[in-house]
Amino acid sequence: METALAQSPKRDDARAISQDFGPVGRILASRYFVDVRFPSEAESELARLSDKGFVVHVMRTTAWVNYLYLSWALIKRGLPPIRAVVNLRRWFTRPWRKTAQRGDFDVRFTYARRQRGSALVFLKKSAIGTARGKATREDPFPALVALTRKSDRPVFLVPELFVWEKWHQRLQPGIVDFLFGSPEAPGFLHSVLAFWRNYRRAQFRIGEPIDLQRFIAEHPNEPDAAIARKVRGALHHHLARETRAVFGPPHKRWDRVIDEAMRDRLLRQTLEEIAPATHRRLDSLLSEARRDLKSIAARPSATVVGLAVPVLHWVLNRIYDGIEVDEAGLERAIKAAVRAPIVLCPSHKSHIDYLVMSYVLWRRGYSVPLVAAGANLSFFPLGPFFRRGGAFFLRRSFKGDKVYTAAFKAYIKKLVRDGVHQEFFLEGGRSRSGKLLMPKLGMLTWEVDAVLEGARNDLHFVPIAIDYEKVVESRHYSRELAGAEKKPEDIRSLLSAPKVLTSHYGRIHLRFEEPISLREFMRGRGLAAEDGITDDQKKALVRALGNRIMHGIYRVSTITPHALVSAALLAHRGRGISARELSERIGLLRQIAEEESAPLSATLTNSPSDPTVIGPIQDAIRNFVDDQMIRSEEVKGEVIYTTEEERRLELSFYKNTLINLMAPRSLVANALIASGPAASERDVKERALFLSRLFKFEFVYRVGVPFDALFTEALERLVRLGLVLRGDQGLDVAPESHSRPLLTFLADLLRDYLESYRVAALTLQDLAKARSMDQKTFVKAALETGRAEYLARRILALEALSRPLLENAVLYLLDQKMLTADAKKLRLGPAAQDRTGGAGLAGRIDSFLSR
Repeated sequence: METALAQSPKRDDARAISQDFGPVGRILASRYFVDVRFPSEAESELARLSDKGFVVHVMRTTAWVNYLYLSWALIKRGLPPIRAVVNLRRWFTRPWRKTAQRGDFDVRFTYARRQRGSALVFLKKSAIGTARGKATREDPFPALVALTRKSDRPVFLVPELFVWEKWHQRLQPGIVDFLFGSPEAPGFLHSVLAFWRNYRRAQFRIGEPIDLQRFIAEHPNEPDAAIARKVRGALHHHLARETRAVFGPPHKRWDRVIDEAMRDRLLRQTLEEIAPATHRRLDSLLSEARRDLKSIAARPSATVVGLAVPVLHWVLNRIYDGIEVDEAGLERAIKAAVRAPIVLCPSHKSHIDYLVMSYVLWRRGYSVPLVAAGANLSFFPLGPFFRRGGAFFLRRSFKGDKVYTAAFKAYIKKLVRDGVHQEFFLEGGRSRSGKLLMPKLGMLTWEVDAVLEGARNDLHFVPIAIDYEKVVESRHYSRELAGAEKKPEDIRSLLSAPKVLTSHYGRIHLRFEEPISLREFMRGRGLAAEDGITDDQKKALVRALGNRIMHGIYRVSTITPHALVSAALLAHRGRGISARELSERIGLLRQIAEEESAPLSATLTNSPSDPTVIGPIQDAIRNFVDDQMIRSEEVKGEVIYTTEEERRLELSFYKNTLINLMAPRSLVANALIASGPAASERDVKERALFLSRLFKFEFVYRVGVPFDALFTEALERLVRLGLVLRGDQGLDVAPESHSRPLLTFLADLLRDYLESYRVAALTLQDLAKARSMDQKTFVKAALETGRAEYLARRILALEALSRPLLENAVLYLLDQKMLTADAKKLRLGPAAQDRTGGAGLAGRIDSFLSR
């Protein structure tokens, strides 16, 4: 089901394993150990440390299965095997024959080094009557310090975590924990049974290594015993952080979280200010805040998630071909969680998004985050289920409700203070168009506020792209794009499940961008939480952070075969397009994606762009043909592809998933073609700047990079592609026969955007006659204007009649003072009145369309 985008481990050295392991060990290895996840990054790090010095593996609590697995994993990967062990009882398996378990520590470690092996140390041991484990009698660290002082080669202490069961640390251990050990300090029976139940989800992790040689140098005047105590404490600290990164903080009941949120100082202060202003008693406001928190708070249950995952696994296997997971990116995110809590920020194109992240994390042994969900999903019976699966609910609008706002902010602050990993969709709602929406900054503001108010020193925001070859809701989206009302989610939505389960939706792609440290991001802007920042500085910070996260999502968005095919088809102005021309266009898009280091679907690796040759491009076309979105006909020996006009809006969803990547080149291509032959670079830049400002609510560019730099970069890349020629007379289309068609193709990728904004400008004439309209009525009027323009063939792209595009055009018109908003009514602004109802803007857009 799931495909890992990471380096695969080395092949088994069967002979070495047979020499070290007896029959019991070999049976366990062949049947169980191979399923344990051992990240390639961990393997590389251990190999690097082993090349430089002597590696001592350090684990929290004695567990025979941990020792046996690590012995096998190291031999399998050609890493130095364990040849010395501390604090582990003897057992019936062959590794003991080559491993020093008894005797003086210096003898054991010297033996391990001479055998070119490594050592393993357990810090605590399990015992009946204690759930946390207890200290061991053997303390090897003074001996390791002394050994390091005498050696030229460094000694590396590597804290390691072997995750083989779902564990939410409890504040109060249960009776079973005292009898058989807890997940933190499992007894023998506990560890073996837990491993057999969960080995398919188990994983091996390493923390930050300690260079003992350097550690000693940093404490030159301290005795070995003191250094040994500090090293042991540091290892406990590293293991605790690694454990928290995987499992999250100790589990608290939801009602305790609410009680602690109610004690928030700022919540209390806000309610005390509201009371006299509204003539209400403080205890009444406190009761209202508690009710609000109950409606908001998640009630996470590992049992509910554990029961749901097998069902979800069956559903996802039935309707999808698999999930391509960026394992290296996921590992970076978990590493960031060691340093500070993480906030996962995925793209939002489908309701499946709510399930994918939790499913992938659970299957890899991680605790699932708490997920912010719209209150419209809290309907019975799914609402209580989602809440126990980790969802907390928020209203779409808080405006005017100061108590609810203060309560929600206190809840977010409590999650941040406790170090709970969170997930929320920065876009707010699902994208119906396929293009990422502009960030909604409410949740992000409260996360930043929590850090600024001292709940934590830092947060790490992780941009995540969840991409689909086909989305379950595409038919619903196309109707909403054309102007139909959005349907609220309710029990009737469940009745359509049988239709979904009989359909096929290709692959899901999950990729992670580099985590963004809030503290580092602030430092880059010359800000520090401890110094205090003004409201204006905070607003600018949140806006820049939101754009940075969205740009990060764009950077790791996967280019799918369906996106390439739809973009190549929809940017064609003729009736049909030949297979040869379609192949050229797809090849150009792939070349641009490679230049930008944009991730391509794994199926596209070394695959043909020719749609007539077997491969993922042909498969995507076949899917579109089967869905009656395009037609394929052979005429005079040539294959011609034609889009079904009434399905262009649905097809545009897939094109829009890559449009932000192509936008800079498309803007410059439009500007160059509109400027005419031998255009000066200055003229082309001015036209491109106009388009960039026109689409300021559509595309997100690199934060902090000025337009001039982006323009120069895009122009240079068009020159390198051989589509633009820089001559003494100025800029021009390259003379090769293929250059103008391909440059026109790049320009036409934005044709629907240009035509949609032109329609919005023309609708200003209707507003002038009506004097005022609400935004909904204005968009409906624009859709009617657009239909008239389309039937008169004054616009060519039916997908231009898209409600989200027209709504963004309204934002642009408001920004340019061509519209004003007063009491939810739109009226002509001073700029539109000066330009006779927007005809000037429509005419300027026409200059890019009349080619």
